Amino acid sequence: MLTGKNSLYSIIFFRFALATVILIINTTLFGLAHTQVYFLISAIYILTILYSLLALVKFSNAAFLYLQIVLDLVIETLLIHYTGGIDSVLGILLPLSAIAAGIIISGRAAIIIALLGSVMYAGVVSAEFWGLLYLPATQAGGFTREGPYVFSLLYFRVTVFCVIGFLSAYISEQVSKKDKVLVVLEQKLRREDRLSAIGKLAANTAHEIRNPLASISGCVEALKESLILEGNNEKLFKLIMKETTRLNDIINGLLEYVKPRRLQLERVNISELLDEVIFLIKNSKDFKENVLIKKEGHENALSVICDPRQIKQVFFNLLINAVEALDENGRIIINQGVNPDNDEVVISFSDNGYGIPQDRIETLFEPFSSGKDKGVGLGLAIVLSIIKDHKGNVKFETKKGKGSKFSVFLPLNPDAPNAKSGNEKR
Repeated sequence: MLTGKNSLYSIIFFRFALATVILIINTTLFGLAHTQVYFLISAIYILTILYSLLALVKFSNAAFLYLQIVLDLVIETLLIHYTGGIDSVLGILLPLSAIAAGIIISGRAAIIIALLGSVMYAGVVSAEFWGLLYLPATQAGGFTREGPYVFSLLYFRVTVFCVIGFLSAYISEQVSKKDKVLVVLEQKLRREDRLSAIGKLAANTAHEIRNPLASISGCVEALKESLILEGNNEKLFKLIMKETTRLNDIINGLLEYVKPRRLQLERVNISELLDEVIFLIKNSKDFKENVLIKKEGHENALSVICDPRQIKQVFFNLLINAVEALDENGRIIINQGVNPDNDEVVISFSDNGYGIPQDRIETLFEPFSSGKDKGVGLGLAIVLSIIKDHKGNVKFETKKGKGSKFSVFLPLNPDAPNAKSGNEKR
């Protein structure tokens, strides 16, 4: 994964500083000898300037970054060759390139560069030993070290290079994972702050609108009793009544979402609570004929400590959403179960409706966001808020044209405070 521009600029600056240090040391120790070293350092300066210009114009894709590191390896290998080969102190430059690759590209890049650098280093040293490359750092131009010494030292250094590369890759991946977690946490905090601000504004606005809306609604009801309406006037009047009712629903939903909740906990039989909600749904105006609602799982044995009024609202919201997502002859399966690993109850609502549009999934639980083509968009926001108050969670799965599944996770929590004793029936 590519990192930010700051990391890239840091590597460019470090490359420039390191070339300057090598230049100063070479000049101090050898004067104007080793002219090849000066050519290589000049190449580093020229490439550094080029990299900086390309970075300024935001040209920093993966291929460009790989090119930088590979060119570094080539120059470093040549510097090692021209400053003593196996005896050169500049061998440390190769693992630095692997570290740089891990910082500005990815962990995988660090491994690739470490292996490539090891191959290039071993190739140059071997070629020098077998006389295939002229070694200018020695007086006679030949190799002066014994074979066992050369290859044991070569083996050791290549091993160290590879270990450093793998460590760089590991550290890079760990940092990348932590960065992702931090980004998610930051997004979550921003979302919560935004929702909190929206909630406060919405609550204040709702309180201000509620009273005049009630007056308007009362006046309209009074006019309805005293006026005789026909044709378009009757349609307009019905539209006023409908939109007034919708505004009132929005206000009530907002107040329900933002108001503080004090949990009234007691032990509740989940199956019985679901039966109540199913009865309400089947007798509501939104229920569609021939829709099948079926319960599965723990029929009567499953109970949990919760606020029954609020959990009842959660079940109602999820079930009415499922009904609205169905055509005639649709089905809803309600499954009750226990997750022993997390010591929690799971209640899922599955339908075979049209599913949730892809563009609404990211903001599905935010206020005024709805997975349906109609509705205010507060139902799921209220569901999530209530379940979070109960220290639980809500998850969903959806597939366009195949339906959706919403799962509510509630902790069993047998030692919950303020819970009434016994199995009270609802």
